[in-house]
Amino acid sequence: MTGESAGRNRDSWFRRNRVIFTLLAVGTLALGYAIVVVTQALTRPAADSHAAPGAGTVDPTGADPSARTSAGPSARPTPSARKGPTPSPTRRTGGGTAPPPSVSGFPNANNTGVPAGTNLTNYTGSCTITTNNVVIDAKTINCDVAIRAKGVVIKRSKINGQLGTSEETPYSYTLQDSEVDAGVVQGAAVGSTNMTILRSDIRGGATSVYCYSNCTVRESWLHGQRLPAGADWHLGAFLANDDGLDPGGTTNAVLVHNTIHCDALPNSADGGCSGNINLYGDFGPISHVTIDNNLFGANTGISYCVYGGESSSKPYPNADHVVIINNVFQRGTNGKCGAFGPVSSFSTSRPGNQWTNNVWDNGAPVGPAN
Repeated sequence: MTGESAGRNRDSWFRRNRVIFTLLAVGTLALGYAIVVVTQALTRPAADSHAAPGAGTVDPTGADPSARTSAGPSARPTPSARKGPTPSPTRRTGGGTAPPPSVSGFPNANNTGVPAGTNLTNYTGSCTITTNNVVIDAKTINCDVAIRAKGVVIKRSKINGQLGTSEETPYSYTLQDSEVDAGVVQGAAVGSTNMTILRSDIRGGATSVYCYSNCTVRESWLHGQRLPAGADWHLGAFLANDDGLDPGGTTNAVLVHNTIHCDALPNSADGGCSGNINLYGDFGPISHVTIDNNLFGANTGISYCVYGGESSSKPYPNADHVVIINNVFQRGTNGKCGAFGPVSSFSTSRPGNQWTNNVWDNGAPVGPAN
């Protein structure tokens, strides 16, 4: 075969197989491109749905894209940022989550009343206070004090008589570090609207403290009610039996860390203590009462230590938002606090009512239906 013939034969063979070579070349290029794409995909950071918008997208807030953070793991919010601020600790009660309240350290003769060393002088002013924001300090007051003004403060003083505002009035007062001895009277030693009682020793009267509406009692000792022979009075340490300015109002009472004890003995006329706490729906429903971390004294002459405001025999039989928590009930000589038990007339099914972490003085739990 001549060189010319051999050349023609090679050209003819390449022409016949050109399609095959073309397909091989294209396949090689496609395979190379696929390898590059797969390699980039394996090394690219995963997209994050929490990331800020990336370049080339439209931010609906209208923010400058140059100011945005780039997509990727660095833009992911931290877990704490996603769930928001950590809530502040709260006091937990009941359900085994809170320790039982202490059975000691409650108010008594040593830590309530006029502070030791206070020099008292006789009060010579009016027994009806009509000046707003007046302060009476370190006085012995030998009369019944009627508050007919706003913001009155009586402190480090002893009142031999009753103290109170009248019902359905805007008058208000604070009694602090003081003593009230109402003597023998068929009424409350202290009452009844817009009042704050702090670290005070309250005794005498048929009831230590009567709350018509808007009452706060803290760190105080309610005791020593007076029952004359032959009187059929019903006594108590704390009484609420009205709900404020109208039947649609609320009691709004707060009792925190007090010693509350109706300690008078019954007499032959069937007079005596009803309860330490008497919430009665006589003239309006009982509503919004908080009784927290108090000591309830035992007395076999008392019916129940706590009446919780729910009673079918009352004109207003239902109570709501009555919170009774972290209190200590003395067992007393019969082991029941009162003659019949620690509590009556409390419903856990009414709106806002709560009975939690109440104990006997040995730490055993007290239920709302004991």
